[in-house]
Amino acid sequence: MTATGMPVTGVVCRGQRVELGWPEPEEFDRLTALRNRPGVRERFLDSRLLDPVRNREWLATGMRRPFEGVLAIRCEATLAGMIGWSGWDPEARTVELGRVIVDPAAARRLRGCFPANYAGIALDAGTALRDLLFEALDVQCMRTVHLADNALAIRASATGGGIVVSRHDVRRADGARVEVVEMTLTREAWRCLRAQRAAA
Repeated sequence: MTATGMPVTGVVCRGQRVELGWPEPEEFDRLTALRNRPGVRERFLDSRLLDPVRNREWLATGMRRPFEGVLAIRCEATLAGMIGWSGWDPEARTVELGRVIVDPAAARRLRGCFPANYAGIALDAGTALRDLLFEALDVQCMRTVHLADNALAIRASATGGGIVVSRHDVRRADGARVEVVEMTLTREAWRCLRAQRAAA
C-alpha cells in the first residue's frame, strides 16, 4: 500500500461480481494476447501489436504504480479481461480511465453465474475502479477518451456518470486521423452518484 491508499500489489478492489488485481505472472501473456486480437487492438489509438516479451516486462516491473496501471479482471477464479488507467496527476488530481477489454470467450463461459439484472463485466469493473481511483487517489476529475464509433464504450462511460465534453480529431500511431469523444466525471458528480446508489 502506498501513501495514496492505492495498493500496488495483489487485489486492488472488488465490484459486484468481479475482482480487480495486479496481473500475476501466469496472466501476462494471456493479457497481451487479448490486447493483440485484431478486433480489440483497433479500438486503441495505438493499434500496433504489443511485443509479448516487452509487455511481460512492463506488466511485471515497468508500470509506474500508482500513476498508471493495468489490472486483471477476474470473475469466479477466471481471467475475464483487463482494465486500467494512466496519467494520474497528483497536483491537478486528474486521471484517465481506460484500457478496458473483456474476453468474450470468458464472458460466455461465465454468463450463467450472473443474476438477470447484472450490468456486465466491463461496467462492473469500470465502476469498481472508478470508485477506487476517486477514493484512493483523491481524484477531482476523471477523463475517458473513446473512438467516436465505439458506441459500446461511450455508453458504458455515460452509464458510469461521464458526460461528453468534446469531439475532435486526433492522429493515430499509424498516421491516420480519427474522431474521438472525450468524456469527464467530476468528483462532485461522482459523490452524487454514490449518494443515489446508497439511497436506492
